[in-house]
Amino acid sequence: MWGTAPSGALGPLDITYGSDSDNRQGKWNGHEFTATLPLDEEALYYSVTAQLQGSGDINCSVTIDGETEKGHASGGYNICTAQANAGLLGGWD
Repeated sequence: MWGTAPSGALGPLDITYGSDSDNRQGKWNGHEFTATLPLDEEALYYSVTAQLQGSGDINCSVTIDGETEKGHASGGYNICTAQANAGLLGGWD
């Protein structure tokens, strides 16, 4: 996750990331957030979401096995979401 996201009335950017069975809280360092998780072959999806706190412009992404899903949010209390889903025949969509 990268971009500009100043702290708002509710505090800093609110980040949640993980899989369908493992959710975690992320910490924005003022310019970016990066996390690496071990791959759970039984996971249905991996995702990252971040809610702006009144202003900002951010991009987010999830990359698994070279496949990247991206999202974007700008202004207000909008939410950036990116999710990689396990494919029915293997791999990630």
